[in-house]
Amino acid sequence: MTAALLALLASFSWGTSDFLAGLESRRSTAWTAALAGQAVASATLLVLLAVISPARPGLSAVVAPAVGGVVGAFGVLLGYKALALADMSVVSPIIAGAALVPVTWGIASGERPGSLQVLGIGVTLIGIVVISRGGPATGTAGTRSRAGIAAAVGCALTLGLFLVALDYGGDAGALYTVTVARTAAVLTLAAAAVVARPAIRLRRRGAPVLLIAGLFIVAANLLFTSAATHGYLSVVGVLGWLNPAVTMVWAAAVLGERLRRSQLVAAALVFSGIVLLTAG
Repeated sequence: MTAALLALLASFSWGTSDFLAGLESRRSTAWTAALAGQAVASATLLVLLAVISPARPGLSAVVAPAVGGVVGAFGVLLGYKALALADMSVVSPIIAGAALVPVTWGIASGERPGSLQVLGIGVTLIGIVVISRGGPATGTAGTRSRAGIAAAVGCALTLGLFLVALDYGGDAGALYTVTVARTAAVLTLAAAAVVARPAIRLRRRGAPVLLIAGLFIVAANLLFTSAATHGYLSVVGVLGWLNPAVTMVWAAAVLGERLRRSQLVAAALVFSGIVLLTAG
């Protein structure tokens, strides 16, 4: 129960952060939102690490979080790009597919899913395919929607691997694991920005939004890593990745976004699959 509660709280924190950063990326750029959010998260974690001063882990214990941070950095960027290019209510369920990565990894590591979990994997995949076909088909809007969907798929894969890395680094302690991962992420994004030289525009009104988004990132990462140390990755990985549902609720409440009937059915399939995975 403790692991499940921590994972669900992580979902809420991630979903709220995604909504805030995705909203600001529409007004500035995805690069701005990604860099600012990760910088806030990394700085906050480094301060916490200095204040709390937990026991230092061995080098081998932080390798996985560091690699995960590098991979996750591109996942964050792809996620914000997806949220900026297409409706949040469309790309959010696709990003939910990231939960399949830790589930698959857990199974490959020896965990054995029940029949409901097998059914859940199939239902989730079908839902992702259906909702991916639900966007505009032609014109500039269609091109933007397809680009957003492609970015969402890439985000799901990379962030799924990031969740696995957090689980592997759990032995180092949640704070060290998350700090290493987020510091690696912000350094990766900064290096990529130097090479790519993207447009970065930090708006004065957008700064508080990205600050709050970064703090929610910190909370989500610490909560998920703690949950992963108390439960099975194949279950925690799903419960901790219900954040797209949170993003969809925020998008509907604040932005008034509405799903087509086919997309609504597809979204229901995705989240039903996640419930089946958990119940199994």
